[in-house]
Amino acid sequence: MSEPYLDRQLIHNSSLACFLLAHFIEQYQDAASGQPPDLPKLMLVLPLTWSERSREALSKRNSRSTIANVMREAPVLKIDLAQRVTGHMPTTLQGLNLAVSSRLVGKIGSGDVASFQSLADRWPRGIRNTIPTAMLKTVEKLAKWFAAESTENLYKLLFGIPNEIHN
Repeated sequence: MSEPYLDRQLIHNSSLACFLLAHFIEQYQDAASGQPPDLPKLMLVLPLTWSERSREALSKRNSRSTIANVMREAPVLKIDLAQRVTGHMPTTLQGLNLAVSSRLVGKIGSGDVASFQSLADRWPRGIRNTIPTAMLKTVEKLAKWFAAESTENLYKLLFGIPNEIHN
């Protein structure tokens, strides 16, 4: 028997990725006193936001907590995270491409690690109402937590040995 057809474009909607990433960048800049997020941090947003288990685990956490405490209290977030990041990489890049093309965000720098800044004061009319509220809230929490950590510490926390992390 052949495998069922799976339309990944319906599951991994590039326009949804565009607006979630644009919202993350805007919220991150607010939390980080104007500092833009880099690409490695943006690669973590969709795998944590689009996973229902991750959203549920994050929704129970206070945004004033630290990401280290959240990861200790909700180890479910790390399950298959490397595979999810790899699987969502093309959609993240497509979403960023749409966000840059539509001038919602702008790319800063051309070195090894690109950063992105929010450019739009307003989104197109009616877009925010079409994005699931749970996803927007998850993105807002992630932006606050990610802004408080360096990229290196964040990756050690998510993918490294927990005892290696120094606060």
